[in-house]
Amino acid sequence: MPAGEYYGTALERASDDPVDDSEVELNRMISNIGFGKFHRRILGLCGLGWLADNMFMQCIACILPRVQQHFSVSNGQIGLMSSSMFLGLTGGALMWGLLSDRFGRLVAYHWTLVVSAVFAMLASFAPSFGVFCACLFGLGTGVGGNMPVDGAIFLEFIPREKRHLLTLLSVFFSFGSVLTSVLALAILPPFSCPDDSQGCDVGKLNNGWRYLMATLSLVTMAMVVLRNGWFSLYESPKFLLQQNRRSDVIIVLKKIVMFNGGTTKAVATSPRSGDHSDGQDVADFESSLISPQINQSSDDIARPPSLSSSDDMSWLEWPEDIEEPGRPASRPQAKSIQSRIRGALDFRSHMRSLEPLFTPELRRTTVLIWLIWSLVAMGFTMFNVFLPKFLESRSAPGAQQQQLAAGSHSKQTAVYRDALIYAVSGIPGSILGAWMVDTRLGRIYSMAISTFFAGLALITFAMTAKTHVAWLTTMSSSVFGLTSSLMYAIIYAYTPEVFHPSVRGTACGIASAMGRVAGIIAPLVAGMLLEVSTTLPMYLSVALLWMSAASMVALPIETRDIAT
Repeated sequence: MPAGEYYGTALERASDDPVDDSEVELNRMISNIGFGKFHRRILGLCGLGWLADNMFMQCIACILPRVQQHFSVSNGQIGLMSSSMFLGLTGGALMWGLLSDRFGRLVAYHWTLVVSAVFAMLASFAPSFGVFCACLFGLGTGVGGNMPVDGAIFLEFIPREKRHLLTLLSVFFSFGSVLTSVLALAILPPFSCPDDSQGCDVGKLNNGWRYLMATLSLVTMAMVVLRNGWFSLYESPKFLLQQNRRSDVIIVLKKIVMFNGGTTKAVATSPRSGDHSDGQDVADFESSLISPQINQSSDDIARPPSLSSSDDMSWLEWPEDIEEPGRPASRPQAKSIQSRIRGALDFRSHMRSLEPLFTPELRRTTVLIWLIWSLVAMGFTMFNVFLPKFLESRSAPGAQQQQLAAGSHSKQTAVYRDALIYAVSGIPGSILGAWMVDTRLGRIYSMAISTFFAGLALITFAMTAKTHVAWLTTMSSSVFGLTSSLMYAIIYAYTPEVFHPSVRGTACGIASAMGRVAGIIAPLVAGMLLEVSTTLPMYLSVALLWMSAASMVALPIETRDIAT
């Protein structure tokens, strides 16, 4: 079956309703509005959520040795630190994804970073390892909702012709790692116990990890101010359409046009002849104002041609008695809160929301997407867990070790410097992904090729690691950083594209959660394999990545030319 026909049938099943003209018309209207200042701003603001995700993940990797030393945690128990974070990420991805499909995208958009900032600050004051892990669980719960929800928000506002820009959100993901690596290089060595740490007073000399957590909490709070104070985001028009709130859809689209300067790519045409009944849906009338046939000036958009008295509503004006999306109602607020609480706790309703993902048309796609997220996360995390440990233990014996004078932090500085180089190498991959997805390769083959070459880079790294040649190790890890960033950029773009808006938050949330579960298992497996060989975890990572590449090729829906 052709991809377009296949996908259209799948959408009908996924939404329990035929893909009617309103969805087609909404996609046309979004395309007519074009890509302007509003869309560039939400690209940046949604990107902050992705930045926060990897910022804190990199933070955990950087501070793990310092926390282990501070609380005298054994090697067998230190894994609880990353496991607590990943457990929170798993729960957060599931919770925020479900809530965004039930109550709107703005719920997660407004609160995920707030939760993250609060628990990050609490973690910086943790008096014990147990309390610290509990705070990391709370931190993960907040951070876990950023990627699935923010990606869906950006996708649902931009025209189909600009959907390749979704991969640019991964640039923010890479910058999150870079930001943490820079701060770690500046904060951790001078405020941590020296390399020769015998007799170090951890209460006075080993608080760099606390300073780093507090700094990242303040950075996240600044993001909250930008997202909630500097710019007020509107509810997703596609979510509003799924809730049959068509008047609100028109309000949102008009506000976008005004924010962009009051111009669109296309123009209004005359409304249909005949009288409009007072009960006619606003969207039915307003949708006739947009036609992709010809281009005209912005003055033609400002006010449509003749309007009857019952529909006297200009293109850039809306009646004051229609409440703005996202604003609470004045009187029924208490009832609304109670119903939302009951809905959030309705487990059976949440389970029913999964049924559209397993219709005959979508079952294969759903299973493959979740499998890809699990395999990629397992293979990638195994290497990331291995990398810091290898960097700290790769120093050759003899002259290099003798250079570590008492009170020196040179070894720590070298480790965080190499981690920074690895993080920076991922930035070009995200940018390259934005170009590749619109080539003849499309999403699927671009994703598969980048994953295959990520596996090749890991094999090269495993071979060069045995040579103790620093520049070869750094170069091969940088190549893996570039290809893995390219791989993730396309995965993150393809996943929300392939699911219908009615189930997008749930599907992406579960995919992200399965990746987080794999992240919990990966360090445990890698730890056991390291007892056998230092390169065995990397070869297993290669096998997992190549299995995921094969799964990518088996995906039945190419989303490059599909509007969703």
